[in-house]
Amino acid sequence: MTARSFRSDDVVLTTVELTWIEKRIEHWVRFGHPVEDRILDRRRRLMSFTPDSIFAFIRWAANDFGTVVSCIDIVRAVGVQEACQTVPFVRPGGESLLRQSGWPKVRRVLKAIDGV
Repeated sequence: MTARSFRSDDVVLTTVELTWIEKRIEHWVRFGHPVEDRILDRRRRLMSFTPDSIFAFIRWAANDFGTVVSCIDIVRAVGVQEACQTVPFVRPGGESLLRQSGWPKVRRVLKAIDGV
């Protein structure tokens, strides 16, 4: 994915914080078109979306005993004056179109997205 820059004084971007620590914490965007993609370091990056953009954000985490978090959120980025729900690692938040937790449910959503 290539980084693109988008700046405007009257548009507030929705920013998603992605973390990747293999086999421990894995956050990624499954679909959506970010207008900005900033790599902070080897493990963290920020993706930003314009209002009305729709994206899928997946969060997975494990400890020594197995998976502790497995979630997918399909989110619509909101505009400046719109109300929004809080979504972990999404600032300022967004309109939650779908939220599923637990790997079997997340996997079903991913299969539906892929059309399998």
